[in-house]
Amino acid sequence: MAVYGINYDEGNKKNLGYESVQISYGENQKKVFNSGNFVKDWFDLVKFIINELSETEYHFTGSSSVDHFFMDGADELYDEAYIVTDETGVSELCYGNFEEMGIKVYVSAGTQPTWKELKEMCKL
Repeated sequence: MAVYGINYDEGNKKNLGYESVQISYGENQKKVFNSGNFVKDWFDLVKFIINELSETEYHFTGSSSVDHFFMDGADELYDEAYIVTDETGVSELCYGNFEEMGIKVYVSAGTQPTWKELKEMCKL
């Protein structure tokens, strides 16, 4: 089982003090994404899970730090978006209720970049 979490200044609602996203997996292995940009770091986490861990780890779960990050105020800073791929393999970034069929990523609150724009921002 792999566990991902968010490192930030927990409990400080005026300044979340975001530091990084990390994932622990395998036998005492850990990968940290610490560009300083939460949107990019989360995107890189998702990319790492898909490209590097999907064949060796079968269960992924978020630590309580993920929920706490959003309860402490990140929900005002970031919106959920979902990468949805159709039957032909074409992906797009969707907003709204796509949790059942997409991969969750985050964007800055109040923005709705396209899939191409998000990839460019995250330098794919």
